[in-house]
Amino acid sequence: MDVSVPRRVALFASEPVPELRGLAALTDPDDDVAAVIDLALMGARGDGKTQFLVHAIRALHARAPALAGGEAEHNRAVMRLVLDPRAPRPDATPPGVVPHFTFRARASVLFEQLGWRGAFSLARRLARVGGLVALACGLGAAAVGCALVHRVPLAAIAAAGAALIAASAVLVARTRIARAGEIEIAFWDVAGEHVYGEGAADYHALLGRLVDARRRRAAAVGRAYAFAPVLICNPLALGTFEEGSPYARMRAVLPLFAALDREASRALIAVNRWAVVDPICERGALREEVVTVTARARGEGAMPAYRVARERVRVCCLDAEDGRDGHVAIDHVRYDTAIASRVEPGGGDGDGDPTLIYEYDDGPGAFGGDARRRFLAWLVRLPHWTAVRAAAPRVEPERDARGEPIAHEVWARPR
Repeated sequence: MDVSVPRRVALFASEPVPELRGLAALTDPDDDVAAVIDLALMGARGDGKTQFLVHAIRALHARAPALAGGEAEHNRAVMRLVLDPRAPRPDATPPGVVPHFTFRARASVLFEQLGWRGAFSLARRLARVGGLVALACGLGAAAVGCALVHRVPLAAIAAAGAALIAASAVLVARTRIARAGEIEIAFWDVAGEHVYGEGAADYHALLGRLVDARRRRAAAVGRAYAFAPVLICNPLALGTFEEGSPYARMRAVLPLFAALDREASRALIAVNRWAVVDPICERGALREEVVTVTARARGEGAMPAYRVARERVRVCCLDAEDGRDGHVAIDHVRYDTAIASRVEPGGGDGDGDPTLIYEYDDGPGAFGGDARRRFLAWLVRLPHWTAVRAAAPRVEPERDARGEPIAHEVWARPR
């Protein structure tokens, strides 16, 4: 009996929303993870949900936990894309199915990749070093004050004390965050065209049941939990003024889905294909113009041309700022899906509208530096972190002459 494989707990015996399938296959970790986070990826077909998922897994340096059944199959399909960009893309999600992909990342790895603001936020909220930081800042201010009144010895003592306490805060934060272990993140593939149409109420109910069950379980075992939606914004699919876009419809209902988690109430808008945004929003061009963009992946044929209004791209992509929509905090991350791209003017079409030719290679890309830091900083701000618990000492089972673990009663008994 191999006791090193952690057990998992099924949260739903059957589908709570009969019209949708997805929750009955969900399992919750039964080991000491620091937090569980559910991210609902929302976007129209072809907008780049799978690409965002692959980029996020690479940015997190994530691994798949020990899973079985449908959960393991979904993870393997995504990992094929993470490791081999030429692998066949998973089939489009059929109506009525909400698959999820479960991965883990070490809290200490995330801490090392964050910018100073994100690292300070995680250290304060997870490692609980806010008091040490405040004391260091107070001594630093005292050192400055003493220096201004020419009390150099006192200023030197205060400065040395501030530096010592600041170094201690960093050491304590690193130790406690490393002790926190891993964060488990489940990415839910929510078909965007269904969240504002006839079945919208069913999708909202399914995600609501998910949040309630996860939060009850988190409270029972003493771990942090958060849920948040991620809306994919593809600049090429924003459309013209005469026709609405799926993105605009999903943006309107985004706060309703973010509010499912009353403690987090945050959402992320991921603007992809960033390389084409500046050429569309060319400085000095007429805002009311419609641009025709021909996109072509290298080695493949050209796709149908996109017609997009400059003003829509400017408002939704270029000028969009972080802020609040009611009580929901909305952040933005901008990145380019391709690892290499080229955008060139294509002259004009028959109607006199400007055209662009967008060639790209989707390859094994990942978030760039700023996009990665912003995504990770947004992610670690989601949970209301619980205090770090001391990790239980790991005891290896006694083994026989063949190296097999001996299943004494203490090892065989369920936890």
